[in-house]
Amino acid sequence: MNKSIAASVVLSGMAWSQIASAELFQDYGFVGVSGVAEQSVYSSDNKVKFRASPSLFYNSEYGFVDGTLANVAVLPWLGVSANWRFAEVSEDVTNLPTGIKERDASGELGVTLGTVGARITFLHDVTSKHDGYELQMYLSKAFETPVDGLAFAPFLEADFRDKKLSNHLYGVSSSEAAASGLKQFQEANTRSFKAGITGIYEFYPDWNLLVKVRINYHDTDSPLIRQDLGVAGSLGVVYSFGDWE
Repeated sequence: MNKSIAASVVLSGMAWSQIASAELFQDYGFVGVSGVAEQSVYSSDNKVKFRASPSLFYNSEYGFVDGTLANVAVLPWLGVSANWRFAEVSEDVTNLPTGIKERDASGELGVTLGTVGARITFLHDVTSKHDGYELQMYLSKAFETPVDGLAFAPFLEADFRDKKLSNHLYGVSSSEAAASGLKQFQEANTRSFKAGITGIYEFYPDWNLLVKVRINYHDTDSPLIRQDLGVAGSLGVVYSFGDWE
């Protein structure tokens, strides 16, 4: 990453942080479980698959937890981050082409510039599953509604992945090519984009319905990508603590 790009990333992170400086969900969190219905971009049969997934969130001046990403603040806009990357290329998520091996989940460490709602996060694999890195740019804004107890938050995310992580997710080895009939493939740096909306409704004191809809696009020519867009929706119940404001 050259100096001009690095400077742009820092300035962008500061600007995003100012946009979301007044967090709606300050000193607030929830924990629960959601049922997920997903049509993955890796799906070989164009079918929806169902699974259960934990739903975690917490935000305070000391840091935040947003799904699998945890961040501990060391300065107002700078924190040390840890992330667990669940397996994307997995029979738990989708039906893979015959002969394609599942990719392992990985643990990552890095840093985050910004806030829970406007951040740039750099993550590097520390579990030796792929030894790659990813730069995430994430923007979300929460809104209250006239309906008591109902709020929603649209979000956008752009992920930039290096060659090692990209090959871990998109590469097809010679043995996989022979077994699956897909062409052998090696990937360079890639990008992935996500957009969606999350809604939360408190139906009983401290108990909430959590709804999320997400689409994602992977900018790669890998033969593993079978669908143009991945689509996922989830519905869950979470227990919350703290107040929105």
